[in-house]
Amino acid sequence: MTLEFRSANARMFRVVFLSLAVLMVVFIVFERFLFLPKILMVGLILLAAVLAGKIKPLVRDWFVFLAFIYLFDSLRGIIYLLTCKLQLPVYALYVLNIEKSLFGGVPSAVLQKALLHPDPAGNFTWLEKGLTVSYGTHFLAFLLVGFLIWLSRPKDFSLYRNSFYLLVFIGVFFYALVPTVPPWMAANHFGLLSPLTHFNIELFNVAIPDLSNGFDTNPIAAMPSLHAGFPILCCFLLWRLYRWKGIPFYLYALSVLFAIVYTGDHYVTDILAGLMLAVACYLLAGRILRKRHAALEDASGPESGTSFGWQTLKSRILLGLGIFLIGVIIGGINKTQFRLNANLYNPDIPRYVDFFRTEARYRDNYLIQAYFGNHSLSLKDFRAALPYFERSLELARNHSESKEAKQRIGFCRRALGQKS
Repeated sequence: MTLEFRSANARMFRVVFLSLAVLMVVFIVFERFLFLPKILMVGLILLAAVLAGKIKPLVRDWFVFLAFIYLFDSLRGIIYLLTCKLQLPVYALYVLNIEKSLFGGVPSAVLQKALLHPDPAGNFTWLEKGLTVSYGTHFLAFLLVGFLIWLSRPKDFSLYRNSFYLLVFIGVFFYALVPTVPPWMAANHFGLLSPLTHFNIELFNVAIPDLSNGFDTNPIAAMPSLHAGFPILCCFLLWRLYRWKGIPFYLYALSVLFAIVYTGDHYVTDILAGLMLAVACYLLAGRILRKRHAALEDASGPESGTSFGWQTLKSRILLGLGIFLIGVIIGGINKTQFRLNANLYNPDIPRYVDFFRTEARYRDNYLIQAYFGNHSLSLKDFRAALPYFERSLELARNHSESKEAKQRIGFCRRALGQKS
């Protein structure tokens, strides 16, 4: 790589990161809070490839990878769909118990009690606004890092790409294996913690149309935290390639980690699991690439530096289109089910197996007694549901809860042929 090319890419690093920082400040000042869709980054990558005359390398290096990322969005959503439809077990307590054993409490609750003080009109401070912007740029940032590596260190792009393949695949596997309730749901749906304000969701006020909108609805995809795993993996890659030049991103990554705890989206335990997964994927991807290079003794370097014929390029295009189509189909199913049957995504429907294992412990918890009743009601087991609703009526904390419990009791009694 020539000195001029290195200098040009160094300038590009500064321009891109400065532009992102300015954009985030503009969002905060003008109070525009949104999830920045990945399609914006795809457009930037495409534009850069056109200007640099790198369309063929773009297809070669990015097309299948981007299709895989869109498939990831769809798989997140379909996992929740299947979890609800098949009444698969969901977990709420194990991570809560780990958190309490490690920290003596739950950091999300501690942080909100110490820092979250909206004014009397309910307006949040600049801290919450800034963290919301940081949170919303999460999925854009990791593609930005990949884009910069691809432009400045193309021989190392395979490490980036393969690391993320592993991270996403294993993360989705654990979402399906151990669907886990995040802190805000444990607090607000089940009363296991003091109430948490999910302020980032309240602040988001702009929606940019994106193909994957609505594909990835999954409130129980907490363990491990890929919201932590993505920026942490990027930090390892940037440190390997650029050392201290990556400081702006390291600081950004810390803001994301703080944000997901402060908002109640993740336990610190989720982040630690995301950290361990990111380290494992980074090391495993490096090992796989070293073995591949050793087996190709006549190769001059990583794939980005090897010859690439039209037939192979065509295979990549077909593979990418196939993956992309599967993602669109799965995402479309998920989006349709959500629109036509919103109750399918109701947190009362999944079977929170750890509540059932220790049911007696929650005799004095209104929300979990109501959950037990609603769960039995979803199975049309009115005889089992009735005692739970009667108990929830005894525990009702306000008129609204009392009214709802009475309505459910009346419904169950009518279904059983009893007098209301």
